[in-house]
Amino acid sequence: MVTNQARMRWIALAVASTASTFALGQIPDLLNALDAGGRAMGVGGAFGVTDTATTSVLQNPASLGFVNSTQVGLNFRNLPTSSRIVGGNFNNPVSIGDNQFGKRAVSHFGFVTPMAGGAFGISYTIGGYINDTRTGTNLDNGLLRVDNYSESLRAQTDFFTFSYGRNQGSVNWGFGVVLANQYVANDRSFVLIDPQNNQQVGSSQTNLSGNGTGIGAVAGVQIVPETNPNISYALSVRTPINLTGNASTSSYIDRVPGRASFGFVLRNDAAGQDQDFLVYGFQADYYFGGQDNKVLSRKNHLVFGAGAEYNMHRWNARWPIRVGFAAVPSGGNGFEERNAFTFGLGYRPNGGRFGIDLNFASPGGGPIDMSLGLNYTLKGN
Repeated sequence: MVTNQARMRWIALAVASTASTFALGQIPDLLNALDAGGRAMGVGGAFGVTDTATTSVLQNPASLGFVNSTQVGLNFRNLPTSSRIVGGNFNNPVSIGDNQFGKRAVSHFGFVTPMAGGAFGISYTIGGYINDTRTGTNLDNGLLRVDNYSESLRAQTDFFTFSYGRNQGSVNWGFGVVLANQYVANDRSFVLIDPQNNQQVGSSQTNLSGNGTGIGAVAGVQIVPETNPNISYALSVRTPINLTGNASTSSYIDRVPGRASFGFVLRNDAAGQDQDFLVYGFQADYYFGGQDNKVLSRKNHLVFGAGAEYNMHRWNARWPIRVGFAAVPSGGNGFEERNAFTFGLGYRPNGGRFGIDLNFASPGGGPIDMSLGLNYTLKGN
């Protein structure tokens, strides 16, 4: 038999503890590994550190050593979202739900130009994104019940990068400065019900948001052996970035993990086709230096991608056709893997100044992602 005094103490404790409880559920993990789009997306991210494009400013500054013309690049893509209905125990719920296409946004903008014996570039890139909503009612919470539970969690990592790269024979090298902006927002509300009399005994409403910023560095090398110019190896490292100015959200994330990337590509001429060729490659990204004691838990984890691109010359243009696979395992507690088959098509008119890339990723349990990439050459050397 529970006395009224004991019940009141329990209610007070439950209100206080429930107000600080956060249950992530299973969110598809793109907090670190969102692919901002462009050519690499169609091959599972396999060309990220070896491709020469405005995305190289962040991915691998060494690739800027191959830049011989002033270029601008722009990528649009959808930002996937997830939605869950939770049940059972409020502090350890079960959930069912689905993933949605999400909104469309500019995910990358970059500018590169030859300078000082190499090339300089600046870029904006979305490197991580989650947007998850959860709803539920009639959730167990000790002697009480949680009704009308509603919560949304949003996080986005933006990178602003300034890089320089240079070619020296068979070796390229490059380095850059990375400014990270980490946005987090959490909106939550629910009511506490005493099931004995079915009356409300408490409630909670949280509206929290904030930005944290920090500065890190990126550096890389790229090697094209003189004995085999059809193959390229690349290594790039971005340091972890500690955040400041984020007092309201530091319990969610206080450090953006670093990334060490290795990739290679190989080109083969197509048999019987004078101008057609095949490029295939592999890339592994190791995320490190995160914090596993935060709400948005981050552990060291490995992401990889592999794919191929067939470059077909027809109708006075080159038409790259791409296919690949990206493996993105969970990078923290409360997150789930988000693996995807990828495919895409490009268009490069002969002698033209522009290129177009339309790429797709088909993850398990979700709608197909879509990216549109545009590249324009302003002038050449």
